[in-house]
Amino acid sequence: MIISILKEYYLKTVLEGHADVYSKIIRKMLYLFSKIYESALATRMFFYKKGIFKSIPLPVPVISVGNITMGGTGKTPVVEYISKYLQKKGKRVAILSRGYAARIKQNNQRDEGVCNDEHLLLRENIPEVMNLLNKDRVKSGLEAIQHFKAECLLLDDGFQHLRLARDLDIVIIDALNPFGYEQIIPRGMLREPLKELRRASMIMLTHVDQCGYGRINFIASRLQEFAKHIPVIQTVHKPIHLESIESDQVFDVSNLNGRRVFAFCAIGNPASFRKSIEDLGAKLTGFHIFPDHHIYTSSELRALNREAQSSRPDMIIITQKDKVKIMDNINIWDIPVRVLKVEICIIKGQEIFENTINAILN
Repeated sequence: MIISILKEYYLKTVLEGHADVYSKIIRKMLYLFSKIYESALATRMFFYKKGIFKSIPLPVPVISVGNITMGGTGKTPVVEYISKYLQKKGKRVAILSRGYAARIKQNNQRDEGVCNDEHLLLRENIPEVMNLLNKDRVKSGLEAIQHFKAECLLLDDGFQHLRLARDLDIVIIDALNPFGYEQIIPRGMLREPLKELRRASMIMLTHVDQCGYGRINFIASRLQEFAKHIPVIQTVHKPIHLESIESDQVFDVSNLNGRRVFAFCAIGNPASFRKSIEDLGAKLTGFHIFPDHHIYTSSELRALNREAQSSRPDMIIITQKDKVKIMDNINIWDIPVRVLKVEICIIKGQEIFENTINAILN
């Protein structure tokens, strides 16, 4: 908590262009914490490489989908995309999640206890795929095999989870912020040094349509430095339609063109969401950002409704990740609320993606 406050203050002063003596001290403190964290990572990796810590294999193919930076890279849509691909190949799939930020209470036939927004999103989009939340992914993997007859396991957010052996390591990198300022957390956003990308089997680069051609070439060149022989798949988050939260109505995304729109979100990459709305021709009258995985209160949503009313938009736009958290407050809105539904689309490297997945299935 203290480190987060220090980091927020440092970034604020730097971005505002008036870094003072305190921010310089904080920068040195963050650097020290980063080095301590990096040393701990290196020690842990050494123990796994030397066999002191063991990676436990399971009797079915395991595909890890993870990232090397903090924040939203588009991992959850990729997990959904791979799940659907595996289903098309006739495989019974289960997702193994740690359940980060699981604070949403559940009490139904399928789920008990608490879960997070990503779990609810995947349950809505791929209800036939079991998603087990457990910090012990070896235990949940065995449960998926024994009780749900899983034939293939997807390890969600698994690049740093070395205890469970995997047959394929897919790393998601966001083209909008690919290298986490090239600093280990807490000074930067890297979860481990960039050189560890060499462990990956495949890199999936997201949001490539929101960057210029030169930017993509620069990212590809940098990736060559750390992961020379790792294939890079280019993807976009393609808007497919708008959904009403009040009914089952679906609208074409062309309905956003020229319309006045108020938007809010609690996702890891709000800049990408905003750009998607603007690229569809909408005029933003307001854009409210909450922290990733934020759980909205009724009072917050009522305040958002009042804020939206003051700017007189034609509609309110949210993400599907936000939708699953506000359905208990569906009647408070005085303006139509629409969900911008997106899906991952591979624009370069489809054959490489399929061949790499198929190789471990066979």
